Amino acid sequence: MKLTIHDDVKKIPYYPKAMMYGFDEGWVRLSSNENPFPPSPKVFSSILDALFYTNRYPGGELELKTAIAKKLGTKPEQVLIGNGSNELIEMTFKAMKHGKRNKVIISDPSFAFYSIAAQVYGYEVSKVPLVDMHVDLSLIGKEIDNTTRVIFLNNPLNPTGTIFRQEQFEGFLKTVPSEVLVVVDEAYAEFAESAKFPRTIEYIAGHPVLMLRTFSKAYGLAGLRIGYGIGEGSLIAFLERTKQPFSVNMMALIAAQAALSDSAYLKKVLRNNKNGKAYFNKALKELSVEFVPSEANFLLVRLGREAEGITKKLFEEKVLVRWMGAYGLPDFIRVSVGTVDENRRFIEALRRII
Repeated sequence: MKLTIHDDVKKIPYYPKAMMYGFDEGWVRLSSNENPFPPSPKVFSSILDALFYTNRYPGGELELKTAIAKKLGTKPEQVLIGNGSNELIEMTFKAMKHGKRNKVIISDPSFAFYSIAAQVYGYEVSKVPLVDMHVDLSLIGKEIDNTTRVIFLNNPLNPTGTIFRQEQFEGFLKTVPSEVLVVVDEAYAEFAESAKFPRTIEYIAGHPVLMLRTFSKAYGLAGLRIGYGIGEGSLIAFLERTKQPFSVNMMALIAAQAALSDSAYLKKVLRNNKNGKAYFNKALKELSVEFVPSEANFLLVRLGREAEGITKKLFEEKVLVRWMGAYGLPDFIRVSVGTVDENRRFIEALRRII
């Protein structure tokens, strides 16, 4: 082709999307950190009620912002709604000063889209290695200079499931210049059980902090694409300027509001996740397989040099897991917590293979 593709886009490595095999019930899908359960019954009924109005552009953002603000103890004007967390990430890069000689700092490895979106907007990407599978905030702090515009922190971290603690985050913020935006992506926060998990929302006032969360994981709305951010009102107002009109569809807005109202559903999901991780931990120890203790809804499992081959053999048994070669961890796979039956099928297949 003779098209003039932007040089920054040419440099972006191909991001291997999750393989999709439809919704055949024969597959065990443990590769994408999805909620294994259908959404709350309240979600189904709310969507059915809204179908009559799909001839209209979507409304309902204010109602959802109000519901989120009430749940988290903040104000609606501090809430930003996006088409999944990815849109919020992209809005952040659009709003902040970008292009050459502007830097974003991320941990390595971390959620792949941070680096992809940063490169699209021409940022220099500084990747800081993990220490013992954890984000080291002191190392990230040492990377800050006068070209730094954004720092992306993922807590719990994808793909390890590890966290940084409240006191570490508080100390880190004291070292961050006021002109540098700290984005804390908490896509898996609902699953974190540690009492030391940071209360990020407490640092919104008076600090350049944007907290991101999603309805994809704990609330089971991955297919509807909706997430939200919490930040100081003035920051949210600037981010809103970069947003596409009507980027979040009506079904997603209504479903998210319904999902928030069903605490019993959320408790069921979290209970299944806790029990599923306990089952994995016990079974993997019995198989003498190493793994990283996780505060998320997945485990990072060390299988050595055969990790890619084992992933392929699991696929042959219709069990989908994610080989971590693209994350620079070729000896590992990442496996999501599924239903009781899905978890059992994974362990049984793994036992046969290894």
